[in-house]
Amino acid sequence: MAARTSVDRVALSCLSFVNEQRRVRVSHDDEVSTHGHVKQQLGRITERDGTVRAWVHRHDDDVILRAVAAAPRGPLSGWTLGVKDVIDTFDLPTERGSPIYAGRTTSNDAACVALAREAGAVVVGKTVTTEFALFTPNVTTNPHDPEHTPGGSSSGSAAAVADGHVRAAFGTQTVGSVVRPAAYCGVVGFKPTYQLLPLTGVATLSHAFDTIGWFTRGVDDCATMFSALTGAEVLTAEQPLRIGRYRSHQWDVAASETVKVMDVACAALVERDAEVVDLDPLVHLESVFEAANTILHYEIVRVFAWEQTHHYELISDLARKMLMKAKDVTHGQYIDAHLALIAARREHDTFMAVNGFDALLTPSTPGEAPLIKTTGDSVFNRVWTALGVPAIHLPLGMGPTGLPLGVQLTGRSWRDRDLLASAALTEAAFNGGHD
Repeated sequence: MAARTSVDRVALSCLSFVNEQRRVRVSHDDEVSTHGHVKQQLGRITERDGTVRAWVHRHDDDVILRAVAAAPRGPLSGWTLGVKDVIDTFDLPTERGSPIYAGRTTSNDAACVALAREAGAVVVGKTVTTEFALFTPNVTTNPHDPEHTPGGSSSGSAAAVADGHVRAAFGTQTVGSVVRPAAYCGVVGFKPTYQLLPLTGVATLSHAFDTIGWFTRGVDDCATMFSALTGAEVLTAEQPLRIGRYRSHQWDVAASETVKVMDVACAALVERDAEVVDLDPLVHLESVFEAANTILHYEIVRVFAWEQTHHYELISDLARKMLMKAKDVTHGQYIDAHLALIAARREHDTFMAVNGFDALLTPSTPGEAPLIKTTGDSVFNRVWTALGVPAIHLPLGMGPTGLPLGVQLTGRSWRDRDLLASAALTEAAFNGGHD
């Protein structure tokens, strides 16, 4: 059921972050166009969310339309926005996918939400997340086939964008929770460099890895979001690109359709005069996968100390099993894993720079979205998240059962703009050379 919030309160939330000089109304024609687009999106929610179930709390339609009309002029003017339910909003509950936090409210927005509202975006509602942003499936279904998973833990955000409910949506990634649902739902999903955006107002899962990301339907919108949130001007890549096709240590789990889509992507890039270099598993990345597992398990036991002590009965069976297993990780193992990861990060950055790679091309997932009983496998995401490098999923057609497929591009730490520029050229190559 939609959460009821006064029109004035929502409108003020959009206006309070900018001064009077910046409150410029859009032209009448733009207002009419924006109003129509937003009404279409709201109609789509009404029509489809009984099946997709992307939303846990949502503003009433009239509240959203009035907020759009009152929003400040900015790079996200007229944009509707979904917010993953681990990210605080002052005007809607943040329940973290758990009955422990049912009805939990706060008086302020998370920093990323405040920045988006300042840029003109209007929050439509809170999107479904898995419990604590872990691995227990929730109610959201894949918009392409409700029998299949949308991924996790940013399931609702990816599904909402894929199904046309909103123009963009925030997610978070600790292992693969932006790239993987983007892949399964067939949208662009971007995870910036670790610590690029503040995590103020975001529920912690792992302080070593948690990163805010977002979903859009194309790279251009993704880059606009980046610019609005960071204040950085988006770059234009110079051709030709130098791309490393990376067959990771986990390559043996890649399905045949994933291997094929990697080939298609490389062929498209070569057609655009890109240099594609085949790379075997890199020695300096060999230890990263297990190091990331060790760090994650050690941290989640401590992050959820209160929940385990006071509300153990309200934690799902799957999460309980994970927490019990995680208690076996020692402090010494945790420190050793961090030291190994620090060394790997340094070596990887050097490797990328010395070899002049604009990006590495890798799978986003082993294959198409599996059935709804699981959130899918993050095997091709964990290493890149642990390294802290920016990563983006690009959709590229459908697989043999009619579900989305695509590829992942990863870049160098703090070179997010370069990666987005490379992604724009890659997307254009996918589209037959049309930007």
